[in-house]
Amino acid sequence: MQRRNFISILSICAFAIFILGFQLKPDFFDIPKTWDLAEIKQFLLPTADSTIAVTPISESYYYSLPEMKVYKSYPIRLTGLEENRKYIDSLKALNPVDYFQNEPRTEEDLVRLGEEVFNAPIGLFDYSEEFFKELNESIKSAEIPVSKNTFPYYTYVVDEKSKVKVGVFSCAMCHTRVMPDGSTIKGAQGTFPMDRRDGVAGEFFLKSLPKDKLAEIDKDVRTGRIALHKAPWISHSSQMELDTISAARIIAYLKAIPPGVMLRHGSNFNQPTNIPDLIGIKDRKYLDYTGLMMHRNIGDVMRYAAFNQILDMLNSYNGFIPAGLDFKTLPEPGKGDFIGTNKRYSEMQLFALGKYLYSLKPPKNPNSFPAEMVKKGELVFKREGCVTCHTPPLYTNNKLTPVDGFTPPASHYKAYDIFDVSVETNPELALYTRRGTGYYKVPSLLGVWYRGPFGHSGNVATLEDWLDKRRLDEDYVPTGFKPAFVKTMAVKGHEFGLELSKEEKAALIAFLKTL
Repeated sequence: MQRRNFISILSICAFAIFILGFQLKPDFFDIPKTWDLAEIKQFLLPTADSTIAVTPISESYYYSLPEMKVYKSYPIRLTGLEENRKYIDSLKALNPVDYFQNEPRTEEDLVRLGEEVFNAPIGLFDYSEEFFKELNESIKSAEIPVSKNTFPYYTYVVDEKSKVKVGVFSCAMCHTRVMPDGSTIKGAQGTFPMDRRDGVAGEFFLKSLPKDKLAEIDKDVRTGRIALHKAPWISHSSQMELDTISAARIIAYLKAIPPGVMLRHGSNFNQPTNIPDLIGIKDRKYLDYTGLMMHRNIGDVMRYAAFNQILDMLNSYNGFIPAGLDFKTLPEPGKGDFIGTNKRYSEMQLFALGKYLYSLKPPKNPNSFPAEMVKKGELVFKREGCVTCHTPPLYTNNKLTPVDGFTPPASHYKAYDIFDVSVETNPELALYTRRGTGYYKVPSLLGVWYRGPFGHSGNVATLEDWLDKRRLDEDYVPTGFKPAFVKTMAVKGHEFGLELSKEEKAALIAFLKTL
């Protein structure tokens, strides 16, 4: 009798599991711990200067930060003023939707909620019609690509009844690409020219100021830029300039940065970074163009998101804390002045975000070339040795290449995947910034058809430009990012494919655009 009851109980349990299917409780998710300092020590590559110790905030500090709420976002429609008033009134009638009020129960739930984390802004301010008018003016003056009558980089957020706020600084703000036909690609190299927009707005503001206020503005703006870009242990001229730079000069630098390139915190005015494409991130071993962060598992993606939104501003670099009080002391937890330093994502939010990023797929490739041409291009690709670094099927060997001027320590060969050949591109981002590791990672060529500009600082706009031998000349005018105050400059390095015939070059580009 007891045996029958035992079998019945087992049958009931098995049936219950069958009925529930994938409806797993959150406890069943194996969620890594984000702020695990032992893991972070391995996750972060050291700076190019081995004497600089990078010390992140402690676990106790991190977990004492308030958790962010992820509320439902709504698109910003680019309509007439009257139509927008009606739209805003309709949003005011809605109740706030907190996406993580109920825990996800399935993998599908995680991916869906991860997309909401991707869209969720970390900065909010009250909506006003003045914002809406200024946005439309900014789109024109800063030449911001927009998609089918929407502004895809910001959102409206309802976090309390009858209140509409504007949300900024989401993952989507930098990783949404607007294509020429107005369609968008989430997770791709973004097209929001944030720096150029700030430069145009700053120029207008500066012209409106009385001259006796300029010195004060110079100091305030300079302090902010020191926090964003300073690496005080580096004596390079681009670093030293930060100590005396004026607001007017900063504005000129900002206006020079095109869509797809970003003056990211930890980079610098003449060494901005291309915005990374997150599609395919699951297969990449190193994150950031300088390979600053390793990618071993989803826990590292969670750490990457936490650091880059933007808790790495609280790192100590031999005592220099970029977002610290007087650059020396950590602010009280939750009271940091820099947006992104006073809150953190929950573990579940970061885990869901990682699942979403892992799920990203490239859009349908619209390119069509004669099969014979593509085959010829593939043969050129193999013949020229491109496969050594850009190895199929990922079209990257997933390794780091040291830049000119950097000699990898012996210990690095055991810790990292190093392809010990320099392709002689401009080493400054890797040597003279906080993000500098002494390396560039070998990028994947998958999806190059929807990306651009190219190069770690986006100096050339197209593949055709990249394979143009003229870019090596000092009188070359870069078609992508060209630093302010520079009329011409060579885009040096990576000389592979520059000596091809016109027909071979066209075939190679056709092949690349099918990847």
